[in-house]
Amino acid sequence: MSLLICFFFSFPHNSKMKMISSILKKLKTLSSPKPNKTKSSVAPLSESSNVAWNHNAPTDYEEKLKKYENRQKKEEEVKEIRKERRTLRRQNGLLEFHNEVLFLQNQRLASEKQNLKMERQAMAEKKNELAKNLRKQKRINEYYKRRLVEIQKLEKFDI
Repeated sequence: MSLLICFFFSFPHNSKMKMISSILKKLKTLSSPKPNKTKSSVAPLSESSNVAWNHNAPTDYEEKLKKYENRQKKEEEVKEIRKERRTLRRQNGLLEFHNEVLFLQNQRLASEKQNLKMERQAMAEKKNELAKNLRKQKRINEYYKRRLVEIQKLEKFDI
């Protein structure tokens, strides 16, 4: 025994503690009562009786089946909703892109419309300017025609 004690104290402190804990665990497992393994290895027992399977109570199976079916339905619904959301997000992205294209087209058309309006206004101003110059030319032509007629009358009288 003294040899065993000397052998024990020759180890470092950490390994002594590990050795003691492992010995205590072994002692606990040896001293505790062993459960009968044959009953637990056959099948789980129902809580109401010591019968492994109760054929008279199918409600538990039906409830589990309903729960499973409900869970499957919910998972399918969630998958469908996710799929719909994914397609809606894609469609939304396409619609946003289409809206941006339409917005840019509207801006371009508005600028073209403004340019056409400015060109029309410039053309109208040129037309008015030409009409004004034409009226002025007509007045000048009429003036010179009258002067020419007066000069011709004077020449007739001079002869």
